[in-house]
Amino acid sequence: MSTTINPSNTGSETAKSLGLKIISVIGLTLFTGFYVNSWQRSLGEYAQQQQAETTVATSTSESTLTTSTSKVNTVSEETAPVVTEVTMTVPETQAKPKITDSDTLDKLTSVLYNQIDTSWKQYPTFSENLVYRVTMNSAGNIAEYQHVNKAASKYIAETPLEKLTNFTTTNLEDASKATAEFLVILTPDGVLQVNQWMAEEGVEE
Repeated sequence: MSTTINPSNTGSETAKSLGLKIISVIGLTLFTGFYVNSWQRSLGEYAQQQQAETTVATSTSESTLTTSTSKVNTVSEETAPVVTEVTMTVPETQAKPKITDSDTLDKLTSVLYNQIDTSWKQYPTFSENLVYRVTMNSAGNIAEYQHVNKAASKYIAETPLEKLTNFTTTNLEDASKATAEFLVILTPDGVLQVNQWMAEEGVEE
């Protein structure tokens, strides 16, 4: 038994198969192109969005930094201490000249003795000598006094030295006059002694 193949039928089937393949390829190409275009579009939009967010973040950071710097500068200007230089002028104190003339010293010794003796009216209540270092100027006024022993400081109210000094130190002209120092001793017996002050003299407290 023999089989007969119809050439026309075979050609028709081959043509149909080829047509289907072409259609499939065209459809696949179109689908792929559409998918690629869609993917590229999505990537472009994402890139633009990221760029926009980066720009906004950078602008915000710069604005914040500027504000912080401005605040720091403001605080520094407000809290910065103001230094003012103050120059004080201290007048120079010149040492008063000393009286060295022996006649003048003898005269001042007598003047000082008479001033204290005339003014010493209170009866002594102290039991030991009161010893003072008294400074007198050339005008015969007591410029100052210093106690040499403790009793002299304790019983100063029983002597006329405070009164005599207070009366004479108000004279401004006396401030520039030459001075001399004297040793003044008041005893419990009411005896007054006035001598020129010597450097080697001294009485222990």
